[in-house]
Amino acid sequence: MKLTYIIFFILFSNFLVAQDKSNWSIEAHGGFPINIPLPLNIKQAGHPDINFSAHFNSEPFVPPIFWVYRLSKWKNDKAWEIEMIHQKLYLENTTPEIEYFSITHGYNIITFNRAVKFNLFKENQFIYRVGAGIVLAHAENKIRGKELDQKQSFFNQGYYIGGPVLNIALAKQFKISSRFYFNAEIKNNTSFAKVPVVDGHALVWHSAFELIGGLGIYIIKP
Repeated sequence: MKLTYIIFFILFSNFLVAQDKSNWSIEAHGGFPINIPLPLNIKQAGHPDINFSAHFNSEPFVPPIFWVYRLSKWKNDKAWEIEMIHQKLYLENTTPEIEYFSITHGYNIITFNRAVKFNLFKENQFIYRVGAGIVLAHAENKIRGKELDQKQSFFNQGYYIGGPVLNIALAKQFKISSRFYFNAEIKNNTSFAKVPVVDGHALVWHSAFELIGGLGIYIIKP
């Protein structure tokens, strides 16, 4: 998966460099999500559907940790961005039919964003961003005694394009030097994903508020 992210960054970077001379920044964040209980529907052939409100835990500080990477091209206080989030979901309120249900090698979120700098308070510049993209999910589950084989899908790695996601955020940058800064941000991601179970699939609605902080660097300044 790391190779996939690197390829995304390289392709996007080459495209942006070819357009014009702008401020480019890269950010790497840690943080933690607050997951909102939302419906989980599991359909398995020959059995009644399982429907309930799912409570997910993310264990953001247990490896692999929760992270957010972002590449931005700024011009005139506006930016185009590619953003990648590594989220994990562990179902806490399992039922008798569900031995375990998780998406832990990545409920990975990839979005393209539009960001705008603005003054929320006097001389305090904030950043608002909104974006959309896809969920790339790696499901692990055992339903009614049937355990999902994880060596499937892309290159037998168990990753599936799950569904769409919307991304919004409010951020504040704190200057460290001419190139380095600290970024603090509150975000929300809301998504829908379809992931496999043996003899069926699960429909996952997910939304989380996330508090993140990390280091940013302007890698290109005209």
